[in-house]
This record gives sequence, structure tokens and C-alpha cells, in this order.
Amino acid sequence: MLPSYEKPIEISRRPWQRRIEVYSPKLKRRVTLFSWAAHDAWLLLEADPAVKVFCERPAYLEGGAGRLIDFWVSRGRNARFWILSPAKPEKLAIPKSAHGVSVRVMRRADLMAFDRRIENWSQILPYRVSFARYPDGRLQKDIFDRLEKAHRLERLEAAFHPLDVATVRAALFELLATGKIIAPDLDSKPLGLTTMFRRPAK
Repeated sequence: MLPSYEKPIEISRRPWQRRIEVYSPKLKRRVTLFSWAAHDAWLLLEADPAVKVFCERPAYLEGGAGRLIDFWVSRGRNARFWILSPAKPEKLAIPKSAHGVSVRVMRRADLMAFDRRIENWSQILPYRVSFARYPDGRLQKDIFDRLEKAHRLERLEAAFHPLDVATVRAALFELLATGKIIAPDLDSKPLGLTTMFRRPAK
């Protein structure tokens, strides 16, 4: 059985490091990050319905002279470590696996390839965080039923008027985050009133 990681290694912030505090709807707890690269990687993890659970700073690399692994990422049947590579190549070679878990190196170019997704999910997550304690399961079901046919965001909001727009978006984005609906345009276009949402193809 592969190891699992639920508690991050606590470290002290160095003077030159940022400290970014966020709330993870997926983990239902606060997450502390120390770089914008880690923040962007976190957004990708929250955006991926296939990611069941993750943990920031789960362990040190074996023989890594204190090099922390950035994320442990579990998709249920398999798990990987994510290591965020800085702009300059590291002098220390990164192994293909550590602690029996395969390692994926996320370079700057890898994150940049997901710029649009990252930007869109930076706008989506505040709705999920704000409504995390009071999810509206009935509204989610009603939205899911309506999305038997694809709808633009503006049509969905109009269909559920006079409900507050933030309430509708929170329910919609919860369905999106759990993979019950999809919005393929979020990888290539800005989130907006014309963004299309639909159920996945069977």
C-alpha cells in the first residue's frame, strides 16, 4: 500500500519568502503556501475533479539535503509527488521516485501552459470558499437538471432569478469542481457571462 500524507511539514518562512494563506474547499482546511508557483499549482489541484486529496509539503526528498516536496497528489488509485522547479535548473538532480511514490516535476513552462485555467479558477474559488459552510444541494440539483442542454452562464443566472447571482454561481461551481458538469472553454477563454456549461458526455 502506498503511503498517504495528510499533515504538511511546518516550516518557518524565510525573510525573502512570501506567505500566502488560502482555504482549500477540497481539503476543508487552511493551506499555507510560500510562493506564487505553489499558489498556481494549488489552483490546478482544486480545479481537477480527478484529484481526490492532496497535501502541501508532505515530506523531504530522500538524500535531498533538505529539499521539500511541494505536493502529494492522490487520484484515488495512484498518487504522485509534485516538485515545482524554479526558473533556474537545480544543481541537485531530482529522482524519479521518493518514498515509493513517483515524482512529477512541474516546471515554470508547465504552469504557464495552464495560465488561463489558473486565472479562471482564481475567480471561481472565492465563491466556493464563501459558501463552503452552507452548500445548497437542492439548487445544485436544479442546475444539474437544467444542464441536460448546454447553457451560457448568463442564461443560467436568468433562469434562477431572483436568486442572488453569487448563490447560483456557488452551486454551479460546486458541480464543476466535483466533475458533475464541465466547461471546456475555461482552459482557453476568460470566465464570463458567455461561458458555456454542460454535463459531460456519457
